Amino acid sequence: MVNLTIDGVPVSVPEGTLLVEAAKTIKQQIPIYCYHTKLGPAGLCRICMVDIEGMPKLQIACNTVATEGMVVRTQGERVEAARAVVLELFLVNHPLDCPICDKGGECDLQDYAVAYARGTSDVADPKLRKPKAVELGPTIVLDEERCIVCQRCVRFDDIIADERQLVVKDRGAHDIIATATGAPYRHNFTGNVTELCPVGALTSKTYRFKSRPWDLTRTETTCTQCAVGCRQVADVRYGKLLRTMLVEEDPISDGWLCDRGRYNVGFYESPDRIVQPLYRKDGSFVQIGWDDAFILWAKAIRDAIDERGPASVGAIGGGRLTNEEAFALQHLFRAAGVTNLDWRAGRQRQATPGAHGAPIERIESAQAIVTIGESPQERAPVLWLRVRKAARRGAQIVTAANAKEARAAIGGATSVALIWDGVDLDEGRAYVEAFSDVSEVLTYVASEQGNARGAEAMGMLPFAGPGGAGLDGEAMFDAARAGDLAVLSLFGVNPARNARDPKAATRAIDRVPFLVVSELFMTESAQGAALVLPALGAFEKHGTTLGLGGELLPVNASLAAPESARSDFEMLCGLADQLGIALPDAREIERSVVDLVAKAATDFTFGDARFATRGSAIATNGAASAAILSGGGTWRHDPLLAGMRG
Repeated sequence: MVNLTIDGVPVSVPEGTLLVEAAKTIKQQIPIYCYHTKLGPAGLCRICMVDIEGMPKLQIACNTVATEGMVVRTQGERVEAARAVVLELFLVNHPLDCPICDKGGECDLQDYAVAYARGTSDVADPKLRKPKAVELGPTIVLDEERCIVCQRCVRFDDIIADERQLVVKDRGAHDIIATATGAPYRHNFTGNVTELCPVGALTSKTYRFKSRPWDLTRTETTCTQCAVGCRQVADVRYGKLLRTMLVEEDPISDGWLCDRGRYNVGFYESPDRIVQPLYRKDGSFVQIGWDDAFILWAKAIRDAIDERGPASVGAIGGGRLTNEEAFALQHLFRAAGVTNLDWRAGRQRQATPGAHGAPIERIESAQAIVTIGESPQERAPVLWLRVRKAARRGAQIVTAANAKEARAAIGGATSVALIWDGVDLDEGRAYVEAFSDVSEVLTYVASEQGNARGAEAMGMLPFAGPGGAGLDGEAMFDAARAGDLAVLSLFGVNPARNARDPKAATRAIDRVPFLVVSELFMTESAQGAALVLPALGAFEKHGTTLGLGGELLPVNASLAAPESARSDFEMLCGLADQLGIALPDAREIERSVVDLVAKAATDFTFGDARFATRGSAIATNGAASAAILSGGGTWRHDPLLAGMRG
């Protein structure tokens, strides 16, 4: 620790702390443009100059380290005069278009101009004109006149995203931000530069000219687009979700969002949304009321159990559900005697990493990181940012053909992180065994579905609860093809698109006499259903989700739901009433969720043999998953995102 004085206040900070960070300990804000906590010092803009006793010239706080006995003044005549000059240079060619700029109301240049700039300018020359509304890529528009060339975007692309697409071209006052090759700016994290930009130079295509920040209602929630569990802010105006923003101090995301979590929100306004229960009658769908839907659903289940036994009924779902909904789903069906339950409708077999599971931030301390199966780059993009951060710190990244090769590749590393896709159970066990001699092994599973780990912990597995082992998803498809499954309920899963063999899954569910699908849109699976129930999205309901690192995270509603749509929990309550089954109350469910999360962390092992497929699973070719902007699922229902789809 070193001791210094800032604006007359004694401060003690760790050795190596920059003055801009030291000032934060006493709530003193030093203006910055080029500096960012996650990017480190750059020393480009000079707005952060401070007066240090004993030094003849002002120093930049973003690149000056606090030392013992240092006396610093962040305010005063010299400091303010210097900042006024810097601001004047920034404003020489900056357009005075605050009334139409998307950054208005949350613009650092606007704020600092009010705080430090002079009321008049010494420059009489006309402003330099540059192109406006330039398409930088499918997600971002660049206004070159507004850019102050702080290079935050360029440095993010280089240091954090490791893409190196953005560069500064030309010289002096003619500097512009552009892509190095002239190709559109496109990767999994482009939207972060719009938040990093301290002015209105980089703006989001989906948010341009939509609102002012003071008109927005903000709700902090958890992103459910993948398994990571990043914190995010949802901004709503007049009941419409306009944008999502990152939470800078989030220990899970490290303060970044992938483009899927940032931009996949417009589908809530889609005219294709299912807003009323639909029942297939005489070969076509007709709208019915919820009471009728529950009666039909419950009757089909009762009749199937009475005539053919509980083995003729099944349910698949969980990855889109909250923990509370997944718990209610398995509890209700098990209370009815049904044990054919599974969350798995795709290739993945397991989502819980076992006893070696760890919070996501711990991966940065690993000396070696081994990816098993499919790369997490598309499945869990922010996890991949953590991997890249570890690599910058010296971690070895290993992708090997088998466990033996991977073990040989890491040499004498004493801390290893294993990132598995959860597909091949034998492969998962082999890697754990191969690294059994390593001092510290951290395990992570990058899941296909958002809350896969939560659904697994809640008991959405054929062997996880009382009543004996039932059929898993693949075995249910086999039973359906054989004519042995009378009722199948699908909650937020689309096997006709995402199963290991979509065509075989489609043939299977088409043979189910009474197929129930809870969905937001008429998916491939819903098109063949007997009953389609309009569900709520994550921004329309409350609950919890289980992050990839095992964190129990809150999901908070920010949008009002369509009048006739219901959460999956409400659907299950309605079904329970018709079946005469009492669900636990809210407090009991809350306690059960916490207990089951803790239990699952130690009950399951990495590559647990109990997760093995019981049905005749179709061998897959191991192809990588589609890019995160591929246009599948909800992406297809947002016309604003057509240009982003890969």
